[in-house]
Amino acid sequence: MKPLRASDFPELHRVFAGYLHEDFVQEHGTPEAALESFLTDASGAERRRFLAEIRRFLEATEPLPFDEVRILIERLGSRWVPASRDELVAWTETLR
Repeated sequence: MKPLRASDFPELHRVFAGYLHEDFVQEHGTPEAALESFLTDASGAERRRFLAEIRRFLEATEPLPFDEVRILIERLGSRWVPASRDELVAWTETLR
């Protein structure tokens, strides 16, 4: 398996840096509200790209220790870093 890089997930970077930035708590309150804000702002094509990338991200990172996943999430521009894989997966439930 090749090492994962933040550049492998440009749509995640755009959303994480744009909605889960250092002021996301003041702006949105919660990570779920930040994701809802993205979903409201995004076009259908943007939502589909994000959904495809988050699925690919979850699949690709499943075998990794979660500390490595957290580092990658930070490199993608997110200032929200989930405490566990379960929390990350639960966050994506907003997409359904």
